[in-house]
Order: sequence, then C-alpha cells, then structure tokens
Amino acid sequence: MESPLSDHSGNNTGYFLSLSSTVSSSPATLKSRVFLPTDTNHVCQIKFYYWIGHISGKLMVELQKHGDGSYENIWQESGRQQNQWRTNIITINSTDKFKVIIQGIFETQGQAETIAVDDISFSEGCFPEFGLDHSNYF
Repeated sequence: MESPLSDHSGNNTGYFLSLSSTVSSSPATLKSRVFLPTDTNHVCQIKFYYWIGHISGKLMVELQKHGDGSYENIWQESGRQQNQWRTNIITINSTDKFKVIIQGIFETQGQAETIAVDDISFSEGCFPEFGLDHSNYF
C-alpha cells in the first residue's frame, strides 16, 4: 500500500502527519492542550482528514480527562480504506476539562502501511483552558 502523495486538498507540496509501519511498532500519539468542559450553549467539534492504508492500521481519537487522567475512546477507524483521504467530524461532550488524543497504531509490522492525518481543526465552541488562537491547539 502506498503513502499519500499529497495532502487531502491534492497539494503535493503540502504537509501532513504520517506514521509508517516499517519504522516502529509503537503507537504514535498527538495530544492537544487542555480544553474547558463543554456546555449546551456551544458545540465543540474536531474536524480532520485521515488516510489509513491496508488492513492493520488503526486510528483512534480519545478524550483524556484532565482531573483523573482517564481516557474515553470517542472514535476509531481501522484499515481497508482504499488508500484515499477521508474526512471526519466528531462532537465532543465532556463535563471535565480534557485533552484530545489522536493515536495511530499498527497491529502488524513490516507491510509498508501508512496512517496519515491532515488539517486538524477545532470549532469555535471548543474553549482552551488558556487563551490561544484557533491554529495552536497541539
């Protein structure tokens, strides 16, 4: 299976995060900054584009509660994605402060598989614990 030749918009000079099964069998993890609890007046959503090649790749999105450090899996997708970019939007509900964790992992190694993530964004209803602009969440 091939890696993406361009980012999700087709720009072959664009950038994206990529994890290859030939490099490491350990999961690759991306953690956001701390966000305030969500409420009913504001919708907090995360949007991203993803690519999972072949069979054994898995991409997960979890919430890590800031108080006790516990994790809640809110989305996951496995292989068989036909080597194309897909998009996903997840609505986040949390009564505690939280971090968003994006994690890619391969169940087998050495098959030249790829997981990639591009253009991660948060909606304006997601409030970071400390004021940031909307381009600096990770």
